[in-house]
Amino acid sequence: MGLEGFLRDIIGSLGDDIIIADIDKYSRDWWPLAMLLDKLNAWTAKPPVVLAPRSASEVSYIVRKAGEYSLCIIPHGGGSSVTGASAPRDDCIILTLSRMNKILDFNIDDLTVTVEAGVILSELEDWLNSRGYTIRHVPQSFHLASIGGCIATLCSGQYSTGYGSIEDITVNLEVVLPSGDIIWTRSITAPRSSMGPDLKYLFIGSEGAYGIVTKAILRVLPIPRYRVEASFEVPSFERGLSIIRELITRGLTPALARLSDDIESTIRFGREKPVLLILYESNYLDILDVLWGKAMEIIEANSGEYIGEELYKKWLSSRFNYEDDIRLIDSMDLWFETLDVAATWSKLPQVYRNIRKALDEVREKPIVMTHASHFYITGATLYYTILYRKDPELYWNIVEAFMKAALESGATLSHHHGVGLLRRKWLKVDPGQSTVILNSIKKALDPKNILNSNIIT
Repeated sequence: MGLEGFLRDIIGSLGDDIIIADIDKYSRDWWPLAMLLDKLNAWTAKPPVVLAPRSASEVSYIVRKAGEYSLCIIPHGGGSSVTGASAPRDDCIILTLSRMNKILDFNIDDLTVTVEAGVILSELEDWLNSRGYTIRHVPQSFHLASIGGCIATLCSGQYSTGYGSIEDITVNLEVVLPSGDIIWTRSITAPRSSMGPDLKYLFIGSEGAYGIVTKAILRVLPIPRYRVEASFEVPSFERGLSIIRELITRGLTPALARLSDDIESTIRFGREKPVLLILYESNYLDILDVLWGKAMEIIEANSGEYIGEELYKKWLSSRFNYEDDIRLIDSMDLWFETLDVAATWSKLPQVYRNIRKALDEVREKPIVMTHASHFYITGATLYYTILYRKDPELYWNIVEAFMKAALESGATLSHHHGVGLLRRKWLKVDPGQSTVILNSIKKALDPKNILNSNIIT
């Protein structure tokens, strides 16, 4: 009766085209376990209904009505989550923002662009590039992810080392609260304000549990005119990490850096030693020459061997070929998971070794490739691609071993993939005690537990 009455009100006010007929499209996201279970005919989740509002006011109306009828809602962006964050569950309504895909304002003077949350990242980037600008945010889900989804999952892109992640790019947000109220996190858009806490951070990474992002004001930059792309072999993964640390601490932070361990280098590049890919960019050729020359001095002093541009260009041309990679893995009768952690510099070598050791001890030892591709003044992320036999029980054994080893080594359990269904049980240890605060905020904003009810628990 609740859902029927709700839909009757929604259709009466918003029209019957608010309902998306293709429910199967929203039956799962890109969580590898869901994909595997789907292949094994064991994934049965389907939403009772999918709604596609066209404006923040329609989102507001839907959320208010869901509260009246005690129904839950899962916001859905591009569906590219790899953790089950947007997967259907608990008979919750899926609310897709795909129709809210307009670019609303481009302010060259202020270097901002205002967009609706459903804009696909690559489409926004193409639009900006045609005008000489960029947000320099390129995750692997570049052609799938929406702006709202990137914000909700605290996404990071391949240029994060030089240009920051989504939280650095986001200036202001319009959000529909669980009450249905529409608010901007700052009534005045400015580079920074100390008029109380910056509430945009409450919604960035909340996976829709505190509110539904409907618009965003993002920082843009002119596209750099010049670039140097390079590939190096380094003696060890640990030495590669040390090289990047030294580059950053010497003020030579690259726009992009990607370090593959020996196993990933062998499989992806046909090289036996770890491979380091580096990109420097500038609008001034003379400055770029100085940066590059100083970077070369540091890399070569640490036994890095320059091997040309070819491997960088190979990675660049294939970085979005994930569907081809999945088909190849599937043809080998294997399946995969990608898990990301982050740690400070002093802990990274131990994290790397301990996770590898823990996975080596799992029944039916998986194939494990590792790279680091997001670097900070204080540390970096480690990203693991794990290949294993198509067995859901083996999958969970791998995840359990991985998470325990990461925790014991002092790493956070996700760098940019978020929480979702995959990691929600681990919230009690990471972030740990502060989940009391998260839960208190959730209860205050959403006493009826309407929005994405199982992510923050």
